[in-house]
Amino acid sequence: MSTNIDAVNQYWGAFFSEVHRKNKGVAWWEAGPEIQNYKNRKVSGNPDVNWVQYTLSKYFNARLPLAQCLSLGCGAGGLERELASRDAFQHCDAYDVSEGAIRLARERADQLGIKNITYHTVNINELTLPPNSYDAVWVSQAMHHFEALEHINQQIRRALRPAGLFILQDYVGPKRFQFPSRQKEVVNLCLSLLPVQYRMRMKHAVDQEMRRSRKVGSKFVQRLIDKIRDGDLIGAIERRLQMYKSQKGHQVSEKKLVNFPTARDVIAADPSEAVRSDEIIEVLQQDFEIIEKKDWGGNLLQFLLADIAGNFVDEKNEHAQAYLRMLINIEETFLQSGEFESDFTYIVARPLDA
Repeated sequence: MSTNIDAVNQYWGAFFSEVHRKNKGVAWWEAGPEIQNYKNRKVSGNPDVNWVQYTLSKYFNARLPLAQCLSLGCGAGGLERELASRDAFQHCDAYDVSEGAIRLARERADQLGIKNITYHTVNINELTLPPNSYDAVWVSQAMHHFEALEHINQQIRRALRPAGLFILQDYVGPKRFQFPSRQKEVVNLCLSLLPVQYRMRMKHAVDQEMRRSRKVGSKFVQRLIDKIRDGDLIGAIERRLQMYKSQKGHQVSEKKLVNFPTARDVIAADPSEAVRSDEIIEVLQQDFEIIEKKDWGGNLLQFLLADIAGNFVDEKNEHAQAYLRMLINIEETFLQSGEFESDFTYIVARPLDA
C-alpha cells in the first residue's frame, strides 16, 4: 500500500513548525554536544569533525566548490545551510514533501543571505531527476521515509555526473521501529540506571504527544487491540493518565518506561516513518557500490533519550555528562559484541557503472 502523502505533508509541516521554529529540539534524542561527539567519533574518528566536514575533506576537497549538489528529503534545510557555510557548492537543489518544511528552509536561507539554494516541494517517491546533473547527492535522515527505494536510487544514479557520489546518513534499523525484544529490554534496563532527575520528560514533548494522540482518536479500537496484544494496555493507560496530570498541573513527568510503538502507532503518526528502513542498504547495492560505510549505533540511545535528552545538554553538569557517557559505553559494548547491528549508518557510494 502506497504512503499517504497528504498525511506525511501535514505531519512534517506541524513538526517543523512546533519543534524547529520554536527551538524546542532538546526533546530530540540527538540533542546535546556529547551525543554529537559520539556520532562524529564513530564516523570521522574525531569528536570535533562531523560527517559533513569529513565527507567534504575526504572526497571533495580538491573539487570545491562543486558545481551542482542535490539534497533529498531536506526538511528545514539544515544540511544545505551547513554545506553553503562551507562553500561546498555553486548551486544546490533541495526537495522535500512538506510545504511547511520547505517554507521554513527558504526563510532561514533568506535570513542568512544564501541565494544559491533552490527549494522544491515534491513527492520524492515520484521524482524524476535530470540526467548527468549533480556532482553529489546528499540524503540525511530521510531515506527511511521513502517508499519507492528502487525508483529513487535509479534516479540518483542517472542524475550523478562522472565521479559523482551519493552520500547517505540515515536510520537503517527495523521497519516501523519493530525492534527485537532483547533490544527493548536493554533499553529499559538502561533507563532504570538513571536517577529520577535525568528521567524527567521535557514538558513540550508531553504536550506534543497529547496533541498527536487526539489526532488518532478515530483509531482508538484498533490501538486498544494492539496494546492488548503487546501486553501493554495497563502501561498505556498509566502513561495517558500521567500525561493528563502533567498537562493539567503544568508539571514535568517522569519517564518510567520506554514506550515502543506498535506498527500501527507509527503509521498513525507518520505513514512514511521507517516504511522500508530495513531494506535501504540491500536496495542501494542494486545501483551503487558502497565505498565507505560507518555504523554509528543509536540502538539504545534513540528511544532511551527521546523526550529526556534536554537533561543532558548542559556540558557543565558533570554528573549528567557522566551518566550519558555511561549509556554511550553500554551501547558501544552491545554493538562491538555483535549482539546488535547498528540502527544508523553513514554511507558513501558510487554508481555501479561509473
